[in-house]
Amino acid sequence: MIKKLPNVVLWVFLLLLFQNCKQEEISMDLTRDFENMIAEEIDLQHIPALAVLIFKENTILYENYFGYSNVQNRIPLTRDDIFLLASISKDVTATALLQLFDAGYFALDDPINDYLPFRVSVPNYNQPITFRMLLTHTSGIADGPLLYTQYYYGQDSPTPLHDFLKSYLVPGGAYYNATENFHDFTPGTNFSYSNAGSALIGVLVEQLSKTDFNSYCKKNIFQPLKMNHTYWRLEEAFQANASIAQPYRFNNNQYQPIQHYTFTDYPNGGLRSSPRDMHKLLTAFVQNGMSNNYPLLKASTINTMLTPQFPTINREVGLHLFLMQATNNLWGHSGSESGVATILAFNANTKVGAIIFTNQKEVNLSDILAEAYALGLKL
Repeated sequence: MIKKLPNVVLWVFLLLLFQNCKQEEISMDLTRDFENMIAEEIDLQHIPALAVLIFKENTILYENYFGYSNVQNRIPLTRDDIFLLASISKDVTATALLQLFDAGYFALDDPINDYLPFRVSVPNYNQPITFRMLLTHTSGIADGPLLYTQYYYGQDSPTPLHDFLKSYLVPGGAYYNATENFHDFTPGTNFSYSNAGSALIGVLVEQLSKTDFNSYCKKNIFQPLKMNHTYWRLEEAFQANASIAQPYRFNNNQYQPIQHYTFTDYPNGGLRSSPRDMHKLLTAFVQNGMSNNYPLLKASTINTMLTPQFPTINREVGLHLFLMQATNNLWGHSGSESGVATILAFNANTKVGAIIFTNQKEVNLSDILAEAYALGLKL
């Protein structure tokens, strides 16, 4: 015999049911508005494909995949597609180096020449370059035009990272130029974004860990975080039969495909990954260094990364992380390479963040990031 529920219990049940339905309706309205905004941006900015993932800690609040990973073949973008990440790759490169910092291999203000197999110095200045300077783009190492001769299409660069940077930074090297490869300021006294300096971090990781940079990242970052769709090497992505979003340029009212490519100085921007994999990395940045029960970095190191290191020079630069939007206290990174534009950011206090990837370079993602974060706070 089924007993009747007391009236009070029944009313509470109906009230909770109504509240849940109302909340679901509100969430649907919010996501509908967000998706309408995305559709407008895709049309306005000529974006062939856009992936967006919004998270809070290790929970995905929202994700969606718009457009086509391959326009010519009308292949829809899916969550399994990976993108060339451009400069947000630097977050992984910094993580690799700072893991070794956590293990006591060096101090942030140590001169890098104490650990390198070749000597790097800014011409005409005696101030040594430190790890902290490399991580804050204050080293004085510049991106000379010869840096951009190192693109390889359809294959990985045949030149080892160590060999290229030695030839780029050491007098007598084939790519050395004292005036183009370095800035005219004392290291640590000015800010100038440096891809070459970020690539040199990869060499330092190799020297400190006694293993190549790619292998180090796989063993200490990708595998423990189960980032199974993340690759530094194009050949490895091909061997895994990974689905890579086709890069495009928009020209003459057409999407023109760009062949998949890499570059010798790959630690500054050559990573390929998916939003879900990068979420696993960012989870650690909002959970005191922990992700997937793996201690990626110490909580104190995460805090240092999110703290301006040279506030009199630039108050928006931590350790290879930037204050992307001061209003929302969003820290992260953006990236831009031929055929791709990317951005990711998070608020360490609310633990909410967003990841946005596209396969077209001439795209501004700042407004989409702000709207994505605002949605994350409401979901």
